[in-house]
Amino acid sequence: MAAEEANVSRAAARLNVSQPAVSRQIRDLEEELGVSLFERERVGLSLTAAGQTALAHAKEVLRQAGTLSDALKPFRAQGERVTLKVAYVPTALPVFLAEGLRSFNREYTNVCVQIFEMAPADQEEALRKGEVDLALLGHASREVRRDFEIEVLRKTPMVVALPDGHPLAKRKAIDLSELEGEGFVGLSERRFPTRRDMTETLFSKVGYIPNTIFEAQGLSELLGLVGGGMGVAIVPRDLSYLPHPRVVFAKLRRPSYTLAFCAARKKADRRGEIEDLLSLLKENGT
Repeated sequence: MAAEEANVSRAAARLNVSQPAVSRQIRDLEEELGVSLFERERVGLSLTAAGQTALAHAKEVLRQAGTLSDALKPFRAQGERVTLKVAYVPTALPVFLAEGLRSFNREYTNVCVQIFEMAPADQEEALRKGEVDLALLGHASREVRRDFEIEVLRKTPMVVALPDGHPLAKRKAIDLSELEGEGFVGLSERRFPTRRDMTETLFSKVGYIPNTIFEAQGLSELLGLVGGGMGVAIVPRDLSYLPHPRVVFAKLRRPSYTLAFCAARKKADRRGEIEDLLSLLKENGT
């Protein structure tokens, strides 16, 4: 990645890790190989002759590994039946999970995928205990990013959810400043542990603190409270795929905010079926 970007900062951003971590990995690899792979320049990095040779060999190794994996797929399909346990938040199922599982099942006929609807906090606990293999938890907390392997499956904008009788209900786009003084419906911080940080970041840009009058324990409950006229909510656009009687959605115009929907797994878990499932979910999520 550093060779492609010719810049440590950009490589770190693509890998979703810190810049020092990338620099440390480069130093460790150079020490292990006993050669300098990069020239450190003022504007970035450039490969040395040794680095160019190493990159060519690395690409060939990766190509052969992919070829080997493809060649062994028929044998995996003939093997013992395997069970994968996947936890998810409700929005994942209609948006990308169902289609991803359909594609996965066509190739992995020997794998039974068990799915469990869970709030993000419950998913994290189940993943730590080994009760699930993959957690589709939406926005990942700092602790989850630190302790698990993270894959961003899709990015979705935040929108405004309003009762259909609200004065702003016919608007296609709403500024957050226009909602000052409204009662808000939020999500339980215990069950959705990143939501408070996101809310504080968002509202700090408009200079007021939202008046949260209800905290829902789940997404369907939140939609029910909004539809019942109990308040408005700032939610991912994917929530519009769930049943939402008497709720309308409007684009959040200023400030805009995009949420990364993440999958988490244990760092040591490199099973081919999980890698392939993640690829299919990412493909269907974009």
